[in-house]
Formats: sequence, C-alpha cells, structure tokens
Amino acid sequence: MRTWRRSILLFTSALLALSGCARDNDAELRAHLNRWFEVDNTRYFKSKARCTVAIFGLDSATPRDSFPVQKNPQIAKAQFRESSKAAIQMEELSPHDIADALLLDGDGIFGKQVLAAAALAGPCFSETEAEPALYRVMMRPGAILAYDRDTEGMILLDPIAMSVFYVAGDVW
Repeated sequence: MRTWRRSILLFTSALLALSGCARDNDAELRAHLNRWFEVDNTRYFKSKARCTVAIFGLDSATPRDSFPVQKNPQIAKAQFRESSKAAIQMEELSPHDIADALLLDGDGIFGKQVLAAAALAGPCFSETEAEPALYRVMMRPGAILAYDRDTEGMILLDPIAMSVFYVAGDVW
C-alpha cells in the first residue's frame, strides 16, 4: 500500500511540475526570431505550458533576406510545403483577411496552421495588454503574416508599430 501512495505522490508532483513549465523561453525565442528579423527589446512575453505570446520591438520593419516574404498566396503556400515556414504580405489585406483567404483556398493547410496557433494561444493573451495590440496587427492592412512549423508559431510583423508578434499554442 505504501508503494501505491508513493507512486501517486510522485505522479502528482510530476504533473504539477509539468503544469508550471513554460512552453518557450524569452531569450531563446528572441534568438530564434532574430535569425529572420532585427529583434530589439521584449515588449511582452507570457509563456505557459501550452501557449506563448511574445511581442518584440524591431530595429527594422524589413525581414532579413533569410525570411522571404511572398506577395502571392500560391507562392507562399508552395514555400510553406517546401520549407515548413512561409510569410505573406499583401498591402491591401490584413493578416486576418489573408488567413481567411488561405483557409478557403485549396488544401488550406497554411491558413489552418495560422488559425490553430492563434486560437490555442488564447490563454496567454486573453484579457492582457497584448490582446488589443494583437488585434490591431491582425487587422492592419500591409502587416506580414507568417507561420513557422518548427515552433508551431504564427508570426506577425507590424511595420507601423515596429513590432514582431509570436503566437503559439499546443493541444497536447
């Protein structure tokens, strides 16, 4: 009986420890994004076991050459299938409009991934100071929408606010 109680105690302790872990680390995420953008200071960072939302300032509103931004949804989708990451910017459309169009176009996988990342990250931005900023960039025509399958994160670049947003969530 004592072994059974000890097993339950160890399992409960492990479960509590895991629930307190963060999905991402500020410095590591900033370094990851700095490969593609000229990332400056952290403006907002919240990471729980199953979601992360981060806002970083930018030194430049133009992504590095290592992160090509497409103007055509078909080319962006092809890039996503080939490299597991893609970015798209259409001056007349907001990231929200682009995601909607991507969902309805062909297989819709790029749009589905973006939508899932944003929806599952709700606990990290809902009713926080990041929520209105995230809403503004999602509705801003000309903002860049990207998805990185390696980190399962949606990335938004707001050239007006000189910010890059990272939003990710997990189901597990």
